[in-house]
Amino acid sequence: MLPTDGDGVPDAAGIRDEVVEALVMFVRALRRAGVDVPANAGVVGAQALVEVGFDDEDRARAALRAALVTRAEGVETFDRLFGEFWRRLAAHLDGDANDALDDAPDGALAPLGAESAPSDEAAETAAAEMEPGDDWNDGDLPLVRSAIEPGASDGQETDSTTATYSPSGRPETVTVDVGALIDDDPLDAAVDRLVGSLASLRGRRWRRAGSGERADPRRALRQSVATGGTVASLPERARRETAVQVAVLADVSQSVLDVVDRGFLLRFLRTLTARVRRSRVFFFDSDVRDVTTAFDEPTTADAVRALERAETSWGGGTRIGHAVETVRREHSEAIDRRTVALIVSDGLEMGDVAGLEREMTWLASRSRGVLWLNPLAANPEYEPTPAGMAAALQAVNGLFAFIDSRDILEIARQLEQYGIGGRIGLEYDPRRRQKTTRPDTKTKP
Repeated sequence: MLPTDGDGVPDAAGIRDEVVEALVMFVRALRRAGVDVPANAGVVGAQALVEVGFDDEDRARAALRAALVTRAEGVETFDRLFGEFWRRLAAHLDGDANDALDDAPDGALAPLGAESAPSDEAAETAAAEMEPGDDWNDGDLPLVRSAIEPGASDGQETDSTTATYSPSGRPETVTVDVGALIDDDPLDAAVDRLVGSLASLRGRRWRRAGSGERADPRRALRQSVATGGTVASLPERARRETAVQVAVLADVSQSVLDVVDRGFLLRFLRTLTARVRRSRVFFFDSDVRDVTTAFDEPTTADAVRALERAETSWGGGTRIGHAVETVRREHSEAIDRRTVALIVSDGLEMGDVAGLEREMTWLASRSRGVLWLNPLAANPEYEPTPAGMAAALQAVNGLFAFIDSRDILEIARQLEQYGIGGRIGLEYDPRRRQKTTRPDTKTKP
């Protein structure tokens, strides 16, 4: 029995959410099994299922295989996992799954009726058995952060964080192992170069210049009055260089936190704000929080503690348009013609896409420029085809990858060479043309 509204009519939004949630889990299971799944596979797969319907399993299997599998060697794994996916989806849509999809493990498809949440002791045991450097377990437990972070000494206490993924997400208080937030010299150097490239962007106002700059005919005509109309010299002018001001809208929804390293994200924000004259930082998922004061702390570890004291949450759903709208309505002073807006997000909008397009147009018209930093774009096969990302692109000066310090350096390089109004962005990244996937790159549907 499909989900219905109060009048007994099939609820399209409810059906869509059930399908999308099941597909997210299926795609993650395929990736963990080694299948090469495209970055936008979840969206395409949902569209394919809606097109062929849910009455014929064979048709649904063929449609999803075409949408999710790009290499022949992945077909066997797809067929092996599809049966369980289809059984779970059918049971959930019939109302017999007892909310199993909501509590199912992230990255694996457990049988229906399995325990949905382990005890704290079981979670700690699973975390302890993980190898150093592993990000997530592949067993029948929810997402468990490794108890031993890369580079941590044996016996060093760290925080274990559990979370499950759904399109809407479940917000939780910001928790990061502050002991792992060590100095990162490559990131410091990359941010220094980025800030330098932003600070050297030419502003809108003109200044007098020396030789080799643009001619200033108006000033030449004014000066010619004193010589009877004869132009004795040709003055020149250039754009003023303006001090950098930055506003960061950081997407901290569960889909982003599953892809980007949380420590890297927080170190980047703390280092950036420490190096610019004026900055504002906003966290957003389903809601928006102004967290600027937390990043005014002396170190990243202090910033994390400030976020924890303020009970700042993250890990909810993604409402990018709502975030920009909130900044426009409640924090409009954060954006002006001297401000470069940085949006850190995977672009997987769960809200109104038309609203996102409208708010992004406002942001582009109000700011010095808009740069979009997308963790998914670190994959050389990534294309900005999800509806939210596609809608926002028309107002973005450049779309860039955002996984590590190498991505920050590439943004700085392009800005130094071409400026914020030049031909910049993902398509001009030489690493993308080489089609080389970095070992640390993660992808999501």
